[in-house]
Amino acid sequence: MSSVIASIKTLSLGSREEALDIFNALKPVKLKKGNFLLRSGQICTQYFFIEKGSVRLFYTKDETDYTVWIGTAGEIFTNLESYLDASSSRINIQAIESSEVYVIDKVKSDALAARSNAYNTLLRKTVEMAFVGLSKNVMSFQSEEAGERYQRVVEEKNWITKYPLKYISTFIGVTQSTLSRIRAKKD
Repeated sequence: MSSVIASIKTLSLGSREEALDIFNALKPVKLKKGNFLLRSGQICTQYFFIEKGSVRLFYTKDETDYTVWIGTAGEIFTNLESYLDASSSRINIQAIESSEVYVIDKVKSDALAARSNAYNTLLRKTVEMAFVGLSKNVMSFQSEEAGERYQRVVEEKNWITKYPLKYISTFIGVTQSTLSRIRAKKD
């Protein structure tokens, strides 16, 4: 079973038939490393379902990229702020390796939500998960030392050995040299 169908079934709490109905509403997109799903300044009008590969959500300030999140196979997400408000995105979504992603545009998503309780459940759960992730990150930055933030990423994510340290360092809010020192202490 594809990772997207498995995630749809899990998050929607629906039957296999309902999960397939949702899956069939999606459009496949193949991305080469470096391709963008969304650039800052655009309005996000799609939900994204990662089948294979990974994407990075980041923003740029003073010519420095800051990683907000890395999405991997099986994850379902959007840029909620831009998607819900129809406002210009402040973030970019870029493939950090060759990736297969499925998308559904807002108009089609709204139509599917109007007829599918399973899809409504999936949308609600993705928003809930995004809120929980955001809450954890805010509390982490307010109450944890950099080493503790690093340890949380090690325990909760599969990012440390797979992605460049510059992505991890900006995600936990430290320089690359500080991250190297933290990692040396942990080893």
